[in-house]
Amino acid sequence: MRFLRMLLNDGELDGARILSAETVRSMAKNHIGDLTVPALETARPELSHDFTFVDDGRDKFGLGFLINFSAKEGGRSSGSLAWAGLYNTYFWVDPQAGITGVILSQFLPFSDPRALETLDLFERGVYDLMAE
Repeated sequence: MRFLRMLLNDGELDGARILSAETVRSMAKNHIGDLTVPALETARPELSHDFTFVDDGRDKFGLGFLINFSAKEGGRSSGSLAWAGLYNTYFWVDPQAGITGVILSQFLPFSDPRALETLDLFERGVYDLMAE
């Protein structure tokens, strides 16, 4: 969470400069040009389900993150950064809303419907609470 908070604060954490603001901005820029991020078809069903990223193939990659270029209903804003890990760990950073979130779990296969539903409910819950 500290790393994600640092990204939300343009490279600063608890008063200490970790990354320059310019570096954080560069990390959050599209670095793949016109290429798109397609749905991924699994080659190892025991490890992962097929997976479509948040933006149905319109997402881009920055330096270390997937960039969502469309707002998610009830959740993250356009320009949010996100990534996931094989064991159904997920995080996002929403600089526009000043919100970040992470879910850590340890089970396979990746992109498990229960994990994705939990992520969606958690994300919607966070944004609902912040709107109050």
